[in-house]
Amino acid sequence: MRAPILVTGATGFIGSYLLPLLLEDGAAVRVLVRSPQLLAPALRARLEVVEGDIRDRDAMRRAVTGADTVLHLAACARAWMHDRDAYRAINVEAVESLLDAAYRSDVRRMVHVSTILTLPPFKAAPVRGEAARPSPYEKTKREGEQLVESYAAAGRHAVIVHPTRVFGPGPLTDANGVTRAALLFLQGRLRVRLADNGVQANYVYVADVAAGIRLAAARGQLGTRYVLGGDNASFDEFLALVAELGGVRHRTVSLSPAVALGVARAAEGWGRLGGTAPFTARWVRTFLEDRRADIGPARRDLGYRPRSLRTGLDTTIRWLREREAKVAA
Repeated sequence: MRAPILVTGATGFIGSYLLPLLLEDGAAVRVLVRSPQLLAPALRARLEVVEGDIRDRDAMRRAVTGADTVLHLAACARAWMHDRDAYRAINVEAVESLLDAAYRSDVRRMVHVSTILTLPPFKAAPVRGEAARPSPYEKTKREGEQLVESYAAAGRHAVIVHPTRVFGPGPLTDANGVTRAALLFLQGRLRVRLADNGVQANYVYVADVAAGIRLAAARGQLGTRYVLGGDNASFDEFLALVAELGGVRHRTVSLSPAVALGVARAAEGWGRLGGTAPFTARWVRTFLEDRRADIGPARRDLGYRPRSLRTGLDTTIRWLREREAKVAA
């Protein structure tokens, strides 16, 4: 019997694309999931399912034992949470228990999925004070990476991958915020945007990230980091491409960083009083940073070949149109 590949975060946006790729390779795939019912029935029938929370050390041990490869996608990536301890519990403590279980089980290869936000920006945002500090998400993801680096330094195989701004067909959750922004623009509902001085970000189609993770597991060099991205573009360029491909013409009003940060601080205050904070000052800061990225190492070492932003957006917009038509029917 083949040793399985363990995937955490399998019911997430990227995970939903990764599982079919692994199964197409003929791999035996095991998943650790808190809610197995979120897996499509046809897909679930082809998987070995371990039900449990990644914060449960016993569940993690059961999931890792006997695995050949571990692909760790699970993370707490929200801008705001009432339970502030969840960031550390999921992004640090769960990684620690995963690495301990992997060491004990002699896992052969590991890929830790992080974020582009843990890497230094091409150009920092012109902000000071609280907004300039790492968010709980950024801070804990960096701490999780440090654990993986120590694991690799001890001679165990592990690589870290950094997806950039991911988009594509899928649930319009926080993890797929780029696609949600494209839909709002197509509908004429994205009226206000951040005046970001034309900084660039890197955009990547979700299926390409999934393919990159698979490649990192097969070809990644021990202790190496790989950026899994696509094309660099400013948000103005992104919206212009959405307008062209979607056949729409909408105007937006620019909101100054000072006003955006002020609104974000007010939202945080409301959150502390028990409400919901859709974004924070530190989250606004990430959109003022120049986040262009270099995917050269992934191309060279992994054979990573992402599609263009135009191609990915065209597929995504077609899917959004079909989705709207089904809803209207």
